[in-house]
Amino acid sequence: MESYSKVGMQELDQRLSKIVEAARKKPVSVYRYGAPWVWIVSQDDWQSALKELSSYVPPGHSLVMLRPQIEELLEVASEPLQQWAREHQIQVPVSALMLALLLQLLYSLPSEKQLYEQLNYNLLFRWFVGLELNQRVWAFSVFVRDIGELLDSPHAAKLLERIVSEVFCGDLMHMPEFSLNFALLHTWLSRHAGHSKRK
Repeated sequence: MESYSKVGMQELDQRLSKIVEAARKKPVSVYRYGAPWVWIVSQDDWQSALKELSSYVPPGHSLVMLRPQIEELLEVASEPLQQWAREHQIQVPVSALMLALLLQLLYSLPSEKQLYEQLNYNLLFRWFVGLELNQRVWAFSVFVRDIGELLDSPHAAKLLERIVSEVFCGDLMHMPEFSLNFALLHTWLSRHAGHSKRK
């Protein structure tokens, strides 16, 4: 049995006072366009969550189950990415940037601005990239700059492609919670189309 409720945007608009009252008993997850958007929680729940963000992450969610495999692939390929980060003075942790870019692909977020907004209030997204509940998100200008620098790395683009092909394959690609943006991935890869030829 789920320890939280979930509602859509239309229902939230129509039943706000009742939903807020219900949130005093157990957290309510608000969905927008079919994806987790924001949580409504009581003050007591919020205070306890400051210590344990993972308590608000559904244990059966696909991102939770697949994260170990994703992190293993990131770890294997970390050396060239860390070297790139040092050379280009990237301030945000490379693993967090890679996981954030993966979220952008999986949920078809059209811009870095929307991705950044999600990281500010979406508990699942915050947990996925390694942010604590009470931890401030990096400055927007730094975040966007570092994403641009990382995507200039052919290693990063190819690793994102590898994660999608090896982890989010088969039936996972067609799960309703994901809306994989292959066009965006191809755009990132096309920036390095001639890289292997120049080697």
